[in-house]
Amino acid sequence: MRPLLKCAAVALCLAFGLAGCVWLRLLEVKNQLAEFDQNLRVQVVHDYFIVHFLHPVLLSDDFIELAKLRPSRVATLPEGYRWFLDFRMEGGKGRNQPGKTLVFAMTFTPEDRLAAFEFSPLFLQMAPPAFLEASLRSLGRGKVDQGKQQLKVDPEDLPKLSARLPDRRTILAVLGPPVEQSRQDDLLVLLYRFKADAEPVEPEYESRRLAEAKLFFDPAKDELVRLAGRFAGLKLSIDYRKLIAAPPQDRVARHP
Repeated sequence: MRPLLKCAAVALCLAFGLAGCVWLRLLEVKNQLAEFDQNLRVQVVHDYFIVHFLHPVLLSDDFIELAKLRPSRVATLPEGYRWFLDFRMEGGKGRNQPGKTLVFAMTFTPEDRLAAFEFSPLFLQMAPPAFLEASLRSLGRGKVDQGKQQLKVDPEDLPKLSARLPDRRTILAVLGPPVEQSRQDDLLVLLYRFKADAEPVEPEYESRRLAEAKLFFDPAKDELVRLAGRFAGLKLSIDYRKLIAAPPQDRVARHP
């Protein structure tokens, strides 16, 4: 099966005309996610969520190719280097909220391969560690839609957690008020906007600096049930309800 997948990926690379073929390397990462514990290690250090790639595949140039943004900051390490992509949270009328910066950090080897990806505490308010790790683990079982360039995971393939859903009061205490508030499908939706301190690779990609996160809450319980976000061209959606294990009585009722 893997040789067939690689052949399909090579054909896709040729169709897109991508030098070095970032899509082939993305497929290899997906294969690694399918065997998560053999290829990745997760750490939570001082409220930072870090994913270590034990067998690095992606290149720093792949990040540029996908995001169409250059890093906000660069730091040199004894072995390798780190890139940072800083998104400053916007308040009303596009004004930044002081001290509210969402940061993604990438550590690269001297051979320019991604060795670690780090999520900052602000992001973890929207995607708590247990749910974020479960979502990453599920990606290895997802199906690739080449036409839409999407990766979707069947709900039956999602791991089940006993963790509690985040509550709105705690999230608001950290993130502050949203730029917009609305209702959708009987859920309360809070919208947060961000803007990257980064240069686009071309002026036509200026819009890639703009990011947003929609937080969906169950108004009856005041719990976060879904996250929908867009950062540097990457769209993500996590339905936390699908990751919560059903109570024992529900399981009995469903399987008499």
